[in-house]
Amino acid sequence: MFTKIEPLTQNNHQDIRFTAITNYNFAKNVSNAPISFSEFTHASKYYPIVFLKGNPLPVVLLSLNRDQNNFINQDGSWKVPYIPAYFRQYPFILVKAGNPANSSENGLSTTSSSSDLNDANDKISPNTAENQDKYVVCIDRDAPHFASSQGEIMFTANGQFTDMTTKAVDFLKLYQQEMALTSNIVRLIEDKGILVDRQVNVNMNGQNINVGGFRTIDMQKLNALEDAVLADWVRKGIMPLIVSHSNSLAGMQLSEVKNG
Repeated sequence: MFTKIEPLTQNNHQDIRFTAITNYNFAKNVSNAPISFSEFTHASKYYPIVFLKGNPLPVVLLSLNRDQNNFINQDGSWKVPYIPAYFRQYPFILVKAGNPANSSENGLSTTSSSSDLNDANDKISPNTAENQDKYVVCIDRDAPHFASSQGEIMFTANGQFTDMTTKAVDFLKLYQQEMALTSNIVRLIEDKGILVDRQVNVNMNGQNINVGGFRTIDMQKLNALEDAVLADWVRKGIMPLIVSHSNSLAGMQLSEVKNG
């Protein structure tokens, strides 16, 4: 989705124009996307929510096929009412200072009878381990939002962000904060050992395919946790989020992957 990421500067972007668009074809090859826990209630109504291996953030599944998004219509409109914030931030993004601006999308491989969701280690997501990390406001220069010579300017004459750009940056800051909180919550869940490897069993073109590489919360292991832990998670608002995660998987034929 992000193909040409550049730090947003007055020197390089004084003359470009931004046009808001409702066409999401820029995301047509994205098969999964990270979401924050604040999105779970809305997202769970439309998308399966899982935890990819090696990724500290939960994701919504947009397809079981690599490089395919099943939630975009032919005219580029989004099929369901809720659009994850990951797409709503586009073409803006916060990149951790010093990180390479490298963000190819992940998906699924369905070329054999058993395939894996790819780890989301090439998505640009905030590193939440350190609160003092510095981030740079960047844009995807190739985004269709910048294709027209008409539209809103990004900077004022004296080099300040315009109101439009300021609102976009404020959204990025909120998104990063929510992802930091989400990473902390995932860490709590992981520490309790209730995330288990799963695979979904599907039939593609007459062939049975087992697609794995992701984890879900084992509800039996959750219910076996100490009362003090469960009570703490209720107070912190984690339990309703876990319920949303579980509900999002309704209708999927999941089976546990036995390691070893």
